[in-house]
Amino acid sequence: MLDWKRTIQILAAILLIGAALRFYQLGENSFVADEFLDINSSYGYHQTGEWRAWDFNFGAPSVMNENAPRDERAAPYKWQVAALFSVLPPTEATARTVSALWGVFAILVVFWSAWIFTARRDVSLVAALICAISISAIIFSRRLRMYAMFFPLYLAAATAFYAAYERAYRGRIQVLKVVSERYGIHLPYLVLGIGILPLSLSVHQMTAHLPLSVGAYLLIRAVLAYRETGEWKNKYGVSVGLGIAGVIGAIFLLPKTIRAFTQELVFFDDHFGYLSHALNDFATPMIGAALITLGIAILFRRPDARSAAWYLALAYLVPLAMAIFLWRRNVGPQYIFFIQSFGMILAAIGLVGLFELLRDALGARWNFRIAILSLVSLFLLVPNLGYFFEENNTYHETSTGGNPNYRKVFAYVKKEKSADDVLITRNFRNYYWSGAALPVIDFGGELSREKLSLADIERIEAEHPSGWLIYSGNDEDYISSEVERYVEQNWERVSNANVRGDISVFRFGHVDSVAPAR
Repeated sequence: MLDWKRTIQILAAILLIGAALRFYQLGENSFVADEFLDINSSYGYHQTGEWRAWDFNFGAPSVMNENAPRDERAAPYKWQVAALFSVLPPTEATARTVSALWGVFAILVVFWSAWIFTARRDVSLVAALICAISISAIIFSRRLRMYAMFFPLYLAAATAFYAAYERAYRGRIQVLKVVSERYGIHLPYLVLGIGILPLSLSVHQMTAHLPLSVGAYLLIRAVLAYRETGEWKNKYGVSVGLGIAGVIGAIFLLPKTIRAFTQELVFFDDHFGYLSHALNDFATPMIGAALITLGIAILFRRPDARSAAWYLALAYLVPLAMAIFLWRRNVGPQYIFFIQSFGMILAAIGLVGLFELLRDALGARWNFRIAILSLVSLFLLVPNLGYFFEENNTYHETSTGGNPNYRKVFAYVKKEKSADDVLITRNFRNYYWSGAALPVIDFGGELSREKLSLADIERIEAEHPSGWLIYSGNDEDYISSEVERYVEQNWERVSNANVRGDISVFRFGHVDSVAPAR
């Protein structure tokens, strides 16, 4: 039998495992994708006190990549990164430390949340362990992005709203007792949820899904209560009515705010790729889906846990259904990460349920050794442990990986550049040619409307005696096919040990380069 002393000891061990997996070789892989945007804006804030992207190339606020809405996005997260730069150098490991710390904190939040929903220490510990070794949680805890912070904030707010409706106040403050007894509302939890909500929203707009899943829960509970009592006048029905009134009022009073959320929706899409992303923590998607389904079924079988069953199921399935059918965005694991916490808790319930079924089936033959072997065997079937043995992962990446090593690529360019060179590339990656003072011709980006054209290349050749063109696979949307063919035929493709992976490096005008055709 687990007491709280033993539980805390086991939880401490889980936290150590989670911390080790998040901090180990944190700066080994180079920045990729949107990490560059966050290092630019975080360091810019550190240097200027304003949300302005920093140009490491010239050591000044960026003129080329100014985008105030983008730089201000997720400000509470990036403020912590900027604060860290006051005491530590702006390395990859330093920049990612904030995410790693939030990743460790997320394990605690998962434990607490599982305890609120199940009141079982064993389930809470299993959920915390699943989170500690979760591939998604590890990956996003090792990236310079807001998702590591958003994950526990969203879960904490969701759990607080559930507790506000389903837990009775047991404290000594009389007014809180009266509110709990008369209205069935745990006021401190309600205040906690309302307090976390705007912080979560300022970190990521997907927080808007929380009122939808909570609203779905309240509506179902209101209908169930009406079927039992014939009355709509209960805390669920009243809350649904207030929620509907609030939405109608917001539509008329805050149309721009509502439009900011609804413009991301489309009716109906078929992004079924989100299903695999939502289940990528498990050895196979089928195992994950089975455990989550079993967890929901186990809760529904307990009369005292049906509210938790409804809430957890809706918290997981409502955003997932919206992602598949309504979201107007590319399918990416980062966008669905915030609901995976509910899957972890449900999977933990299912896993402990399987363990108990096995124990009951063995009866008198059950002993400590069989218990340990059964628990370990069951658990080894659940997580995606194969990820840690892959050639390319969050701890190391070779030339066969999907992400180029920009650190090595631009270190080579800085070493080989000449005084007259021009650099044609995505300028937002200038962290890796810090201090080079190279003239840069930027292309692509979220505001780009035109591709880099052959006319652009011919103009660059006419204006500059030598230069470099560097683009990765995901930059190809911003380069015309004519440019790709032209540089292949007329420029030198750089082949070097530092230039590996999904990236192309060409140069013209150097002594050992192919002379461009005119």
